[in-house]
Amino acid sequence: MRLRFAGQLPGWATGSVARLALGLGSSTAFLALFLRNANFDQVGRAFTEVSAWWIGPALVVYFAGIAARAWRWHWLLLHIQHIAWWRLFPIVAIGFGVNNVLPLRAGELVRAHMLYQRHDISRLSGLSSIFMTRVYDGLMLTCFLVIGVIASLVGFQGMNDAGDELTAAMAFLVFGIIGAFLVFGAIARHPADAERIIGKMLSRLPGQSDREWGWLSPLIAGMAAQANRRQVIGALIASLIAWGLEALMYWMVGQAFNLGLPFAVYLLVAAAANLLITAPSTAGGVGPFEWATKATLLIWLPTLGTVGAQGAESTAVAFAAILHALVLIPISLVGLSCLWFFQIAPRRRAASGES
Repeated sequence: MRLRFAGQLPGWATGSVARLALGLGSSTAFLALFLRNANFDQVGRAFTEVSAWWIGPALVVYFAGIAARAWRWHWLLLHIQHIAWWRLFPIVAIGFGVNNVLPLRAGELVRAHMLYQRHDISRLSGLSSIFMTRVYDGLMLTCFLVIGVIASLVGFQGMNDAGDELTAAMAFLVFGIIGAFLVFGAIARHPADAERIIGKMLSRLPGQSDREWGWLSPLIAGMAAQANRRQVIGALIASLIAWGLEALMYWMVGQAFNLGLPFAVYLLVAAAANLLITAPSTAGGVGPFEWATKATLLIWLPTLGTVGAQGAESTAVAFAAILHALVLIPISLVGLSCLWFFQIAPRRRAASGES
């Protein structure tokens, strides 16, 4: 079974039974953990008490964050081609939309393909630039984790210790992200040497000694922004704006629930939930996102929140469910609508005889 969009996407961008089974299995396991101790009567009551006045502005803030991601991609592609952020926005939305309906990050492949179709940029260069956006995401989320853990250690606004798990994750990610930036910076500054070294390493694999590695050049070209200080600064600023707006959106949803938690808690929720779904297994991160959001909230909600210890579990479940629905559904509708339009428009032009 293959999922196709208007019959135009290449085979490597479509889903398979094995991929869907893996995604559904992972989602089911995490959703079972997420709902394990839920009192559904209390969860339903928490839904009814949400202030709808916060939801519309929260969505506006979230889409502003998507626009900031498009602006960041503009910076990371600037050495290849100058593309305005508003022309990249629909392609970014398409990536989100496909990721949210197919597992294993299939949206990244579709996004690289759409960049090639609309702007004639090599799929491999586009894909490596998309990979670099993930590295910047990891940097921002690690910063959120550091800020949140430090806030908990100093007792900011009454916060208690974040726990060994988040502290250990912070230490691991700090070293990992610093290492990644150093490695990709070195590759970008010395592309010929990097291509030669990586080619030699690949040639040592069994049966690969006589192969040519022509695909390495466009792949490395997509990372070349790391050699340009202006592009790196632009991407960093755009990343900070994008993730700052997303954390603000989480806080606004918290205000809709009247949780009464410090903003640092929402930084930790953003970090924990989004770092967990970095592994490309489930479609849209359904299951892992909800579980990580609930688990992080329950560190502080029973003691600092306005709902009290008795209702903390049910409120955390309702918050995680609504938050993820707001993150998934609107951008999926926009992204898949853009995908349909981009594929149907050329057909209409061809049918009308336009060149």
